[in-house]
Amino acid sequence: MTHHYSDEDKRQMLIAAQSLNKSRLRELIDFCHLSGFRKLGIATCTGVVAYGTRLAQLLEEAGFEVYSINCKESGLKACELNESLRGPSCDPLSQAEYLNAQGCELNIIVGLCLGHGILFEKYSKAPVTTFLVKDFATKHNPATNLLPE
Repeated sequence: MTHHYSDEDKRQMLIAAQSLNKSRLRELIDFCHLSGFRKLGIATCTGVVAYGTRLAQLLEEAGFEVYSINCKESGLKACELNESLRGPSCDPLSQAEYLNAQGCELNIIVGLCLGHGILFEKYSKAPVTTFLVKDFATKHNPATNLLPE
C-alpha cells in the first residue's frame, strides 16, 4: 500500500508522536504549541458547557487566544429546521461560521452530539479534534461500552 502524505501531514504525524502517553489535555496543549497554533476555537454543547469553559481557561493559561461558542448561542429555533420541533435548536453550522470568522487555526469539540459534531467538522475551515465525547450514560467515557460486562 502506497501512502501519499504531504510534507505538512508528515510534520503533523511527527508532532503527534511527540505527545504519546500524555493526558489528552497535555497532548492538546503540546500539539498546539509545536504546531504553532495561536488561535483555538471551542465548539461546546450547552449540556457540558462547564467543561468547555474550563478547557478555555486552561488553554488561555497555556498562552493561546481562545474563542468559544455553545451550540444554542445563535438563537436558532428548532421549528426553523422542522415544523414539528419546538424550542431552541443546536446550531453547529453557526458554531463553525463563528469560529471561521475568528480565524481559528484549530477547533476543538467539547461534547457536541454525534450528528452535530459531523456537521461542525464539515463546515469548519480549520482542522477539528474532539476533546470530550458527550455520553451521560457512561460519565463521558464511551470506551466503557466496549468492555465486557
